[in-house]
Amino acid sequence: MKATKIVMFIALFAFVSTAYADVDPGPQTFSVKISLKAAKQDRGLVHAIYQQVDPRVLLQNDQILYFAKVKYGKVVYVIFGKYREWKRFFYMDPIDDPAGKAPKNYNDQPLFKSAK
Repeated sequence: MKATKIVMFIALFAFVSTAYADVDPGPQTFSVKISLKAAKQDRGLVHAIYQQVDPRVLLQNDQILYFAKVKYGKVVYVIFGKYREWKRFFYMDPIDDPAGKAPKNYNDQPLFKSAK
């Protein structure tokens, strides 16, 4: 009786281990969902948004909330905000931009037809 229990346990273990043998979890990505207001508190995240998000693509449809995915460091941020918040964000003057990473056309070429 003991021998059959041991054989059954080994058979079960072998079946379970072969079932999970080819499962690859892949790289783990960490994502955070935050508001645009909270994202503006981090200057590096603001520059990442300017580099990775195109406002003409983001604000195409009439929606209540607009979402943008931005990778900053090892974290993927899902940033949400209303149309007026995003519009105000893309028109704000970047604070202390020595590298010139902010968009050049935030004042002279409006991205929105209803601006100013």
